Amino acid sequence: MTKIKVIINALEDINTFDIIAYDMREISPFFDYFVISSATSDRQLQAAISHISNDLAKEKFDSPKVEGKDSKSWILVDAGDVIINVFTKEEREYYNLEKMWAGIETVDIQKLK
Repeated sequence: MTKIKVIINALEDINTFDIIAYDMREISPFFDYFVISSATSDRQLQAAISHISNDLAKEKFDSPKVEGKDSKSWILVDAGDVIINVFTKEEREYYNLEKMWAGIETVDIQKLK
């Protein structure tokens, strides 16, 4: 299973919502995908860290680095070639990262299933 698929599945398994994955392979020399998702609570943010880390380990990928482990509104997971941002709805609206990546090709998440 590809890393991006493992990550998207992990986010869907814990019911995060409004998942968007940007294909950055032609744009960034540092990462291939940039994922944004929303969580309903700080507990769901913490669950995202656990599920992503555990599911990547099951598929023999390296352990990701996590920023904002204690945050109640935004975590960033660095899985090497995939960067994942999980926000509360309010925090996501405030930072509006989608505006920064407007015009960048997105991944058809349904095809990853």
